[in-house]
Amino acid sequence: MGPSERSENRPRRGRGDDESAEDSEQTRPARRHRSDAPDFRPAGTSGTDAPGSATPADAEVGATEASDASTSEDASTSEPAAPKPETTKPEPQSTEQAVAEAQRAERIAELRELRDSVTGKHGLSQKSDRPDVGHRRNVAELEAEPHRGRRVGLIVGAVAIVVAAAVVAGFLTVGNKPTPAAQSPATAATTSAPTSMISAQTMLSPNSLNQVIDEKWKVDNDQPAGDDNAPVPACLSNLPDDGPKPSNARVRTLTADGAGDPAALHLAQAYKSAEDATEAFALQSKALGECNLKGSYISDARVITGLGDQATGIALSDDLKDSYRAVVLNRTGRVINVVDVTESKQAPDLGKTAQAVGQLTDTQCTIAVGVCASDPSITPGPPPIGGDQPGFLALADLPQPVNGKGTWGGLEPGSPADVTTSGCENVDFGTLAADNRTARSYVLTDKPKQMPKTFGLDQIVLSMRNNKDATSEVKQIVDNLKSCGDRLPTASVSDFTKVTGRGADNTEVAGTVALVNQKVSADETSRYRVGVVAAGDKLIYTFLPRQGDWDFTSDQWQTVTVRAGQRATQVR
Repeated sequence: MGPSERSENRPRRGRGDDESAEDSEQTRPARRHRSDAPDFRPAGTSGTDAPGSATPADAEVGATEASDASTSEDASTSEPAAPKPETTKPEPQSTEQAVAEAQRAERIAELRELRDSVTGKHGLSQKSDRPDVGHRRNVAELEAEPHRGRRVGLIVGAVAIVVAAAVVAGFLTVGNKPTPAAQSPATAATTSAPTSMISAQTMLSPNSLNQVIDEKWKVDNDQPAGDDNAPVPACLSNLPDDGPKPSNARVRTLTADGAGDPAALHLAQAYKSAEDATEAFALQSKALGECNLKGSYISDARVITGLGDQATGIALSDDLKDSYRAVVLNRTGRVINVVDVTESKQAPDLGKTAQAVGQLTDTQCTIAVGVCASDPSITPGPPPIGGDQPGFLALADLPQPVNGKGTWGGLEPGSPADVTTSGCENVDFGTLAADNRTARSYVLTDKPKQMPKTFGLDQIVLSMRNNKDATSEVKQIVDNLKSCGDRLPTASVSDFTKVTGRGADNTEVAGTVALVNQKVSADETSRYRVGVVAAGDKLIYTFLPRQGDWDFTSDQWQTVTVRAGQRATQVR
């Protein structure tokens, strides 16, 4: 069977009409299909007490012990004391509390597993008190309160997950203007931080925004975060209910009268301890790395150092609406900032946005007992680790087809043998010498009308023996693509473009994308986008059948191919 014939006749995973789906199930193990919601993480459940909070029973026991101590001296000279009243035992946990604790433990385990999967000699962790990024002692090394021990395990895992990852959040808007949202990550806690940690003087100023977009900015509104009408960063609206809550939080919106209708939002959150803030940063980073902002995808990302204790930045693009965002999230001590700048026609500059956050951080770091912004470094890199299958593309990495239809979902990872390629690669990914091989398919779960039954995206990841083998095999596949027309007269390959990027631990991602056409008959031609990159010792292949406006743009495909390599570097 020739490559073009294989391309059309081989069953495709998770695509096609009901009949083809049934045939596919007979040829491979069944895999659970994702729901049509972009975010597949189970939602957290509220109901847990804050760590260290005293129960009424604890208070009664303490009072009884104090009373016993005060009367012990008289007991030796007076009549025998009456029998001590029995202390009240703490009531057993309710079912709701038990479920909440179990879900929290599951989330902690997930974060730790994510931490342990991070690649590189030093993982993704960095010391927030390095000489080149700050001048004060790392607040994470301050002695924790004894009653906080229950959370220490998560903090260790959280720090390793989120540092050196890029973070993005978009606030809910009509056009580009902030609008009220139902949820907020900033809910008041019973124990409050000093109110001066967040004030009008520590919020983003119009002057700081001038360096991002040179327009005349003004403050539209200041209000407590968590109010019913308060705007919320779109990607942070579904944080676990039992995660750390800020003891003080404020949101400011700003606008300018420029041609691109620019707007900005600053969410500042103060926590009662650095440990709480570190955990909150970890959860927000993960949520942003798998952001499900409808119509937008993560089009760019930055690794940021020297901007407080932790910082990351990312860009969101909605190409159909011509709307773009630059978002920087950082932490200094007990304070977390999210600054989101949005504009039409062109993307706000991430580097300039980070510099504005640096000015902001310098007004907060002393009272927050955190690291100031000494000399921020902003370099290209991967988004935060996120998604339901770390190491593969997250749904937030995938743009909508150019026609704007459909919602992406991911199938369970499987074997490269299940993936149909263009035939011009002249390689069998299922048998190619590799230490490990896996693949994943992505489909439009809502099955829009007129969608071609073969439309969807495939990603293959092979772990080779070493970096040299990965680079050599990528070169061989590219050479095979270039010579495909000589081997197969019905095939043509064009638009070769080299792509590069940087993954975790500054790992180089490099390869090529191309267009492949396979003539099936006199009246029919199959068209594909292909991409192959090497990232360290890994080879990553991407494949997209295209037909009409069921396609990505060339720029989008280059971004997706590089992103696939970046994501592969985030796990071992």
